Amino acid sequence: MQPLRSVLVAFAERPDVSAVVVVSDDGLMVESSLPADLDADELSALTTSACRAIGDLAGAARTGELSQAVIDCAGGILVLQRLPSRATLLVLANPDGDIGTLLYDLRRHAPALVSLL
Repeated sequence: MQPLRSVLVAFAERPDVSAVVVVSDDGLMVESSLPADLDADELSALTTSACRAIGDLAGAARTGELSQAVIDCAGGILVLQRLPSRATLLVLANPDGDIGTLLYDLRRHAPALVSLL
């Protein structure tokens, strides 16, 4: 198994995570660990659009560049973690999971993912 894929699978195997995908800033899926009912291409394109929109909002609010965004939905939590390599890690978390630990782990391990891209 490729190193990046093995890291994503490890994240996806957490009890508080249901799926992960790495998306380039061009909207292309780099790697993923997704259930069969999710469309990687659709998630990739929409992740890129969401990051651009949130980045524009951050710019208008003068808060700096997007580093991490958490979107709380009725059926789960979406986490967008920007990577320094012009990519984004999208994590789909379960609504009853330990989101604090997940966010901490994502920030801590995001720089290491760059070397695997």
